Amino acid sequence: MILLLGCLVIAAVQDIRSGKVSNRLIAAGLMIGSFFQIRNYQICGMYYFLRNVSIPVILLYLLFQMRVLGAGDIKLFSMIGSFLTMQELLKCMAYSFLAAGAGAVLFLAADKRRRQRIRQGILYLFYTIRTGKITQYEPVFKEEQFSFAFSVPVLFGTICTLYF
Repeated sequence: MILLLGCLVIAAVQDIRSGKVSNRLIAAGLMIGSFFQIRNYQICGMYYFLRNVSIPVILLYLLFQMRVLGAGDIKLFSMIGSFLTMQELLKCMAYSFLAAGAGAVLFLAADKRRRQRIRQGILYLFYTIRTGKITQYEPVFKEEQFSFAFSVPVLFGTICTLYF
């Protein structure tokens, strides 16, 4: 599991620095995970490997289509699945999304412009409900591209899965 955590630490650093996780790192992690599964479960290990690598793709495809998650995030979960059991993988995904939600709340709480934008949106919603009229919504601030290094909550979720 140290190899898995090592891959995830490298992925988190890459994601923070460049906003992407290297496909070479994912491929290396998948190869190590496949060897791990085959060593532990012989021929059944290949089945477990293929199943666990496919689960994140199947479960998270809709979030990818909605542009909530990137392809790299799904590949990262697939790499994690190559090391873990199916139950551990699902637990890891749940912990990761909880950690990402907590991180997003902290990020929003620390950013005054985003708080003001949320407040403005809520006031617009109340105005629309109160008057029954839909007016054009004009944000005070220019739209900013928001980037979130999801590999950091994934690392946290994996640590929680392995040690708690």
